[in-house]
Amino acid sequence: MRRLLALLLFACVLAAPPAGRAASFDCARAAAPDERAVCADPRLSELDDLLGAANRQARAEATSDEAPRLTVVARGILADRRGCGARRGCLLAVYAGGIESYRRFGSSTSLPNWLSATDMAEGAAPESNAPPARIAACTATRVADIGARLEGEGPGEFSSGTSVVFANGVRQVSYEREEAVIASKPGDRVVMCLTVIPRACPPGDDRGRYYSVTNLRTRASWSLPDSQHLCGGA
Repeated sequence: MRRLLALLLFACVLAAPPAGRAASFDCARAAAPDERAVCADPRLSELDDLLGAANRQARAEATSDEAPRLTVVARGILADRRGCGARRGCLLAVYAGGIESYRRFGSSTSLPNWLSATDMAEGAAPESNAPPARIAACTATRVADIGARLEGEGPGEFSSGTSVVFANGVRQVSYEREEAVIASKPGDRVVMCLTVIPRACPPGDDRGRYYSVTNLRTRASWSLPDSQHLCGGA
């Protein structure tokens, strides 16, 4: 009888799912809906690890003047995550935005290639002439124009970087040659999600909103800010 019970217990252990993990909290003590959702989802756990790495890099790079602003950003990310509850798309957007926010303070951590705006939207996003206005909100729009970051470059030249404008008025810019953007065409339908509303910025300076975008024709995704300089920059 004891042997049978031991075998049954061993079988239960083998059948049990592996324990989740997260960089920012103990999954064994996870109680809040957002924590439990992260611990139960390998993708969200991966993002939690990346966010932790981005935070550590940013703190190592931050100046004494930047440290208080970095604390405001970190608390805001946590509040946004709490506000998501167990909604996976919202959590994806908050983690993406948090990782991008820390890049403003010197982090080099990048978003994983698998992350897309369509995942954040969790279904069909309504087409709108206005950009998404709150964190984790997603809408559909269309590419209006693609070009170099600076005017004067010839067709197909992107030596100064990349610029893309959408029908809802959002413009994204990059100092890099963004192949996913360049492969898009005017008229392509995209899903756009707002992932960053800058915090700890000078009054009246809200530059640096990040939008994650997925082109529904090419299935390529990218995440870029709406300004060449983030808030408080030149």
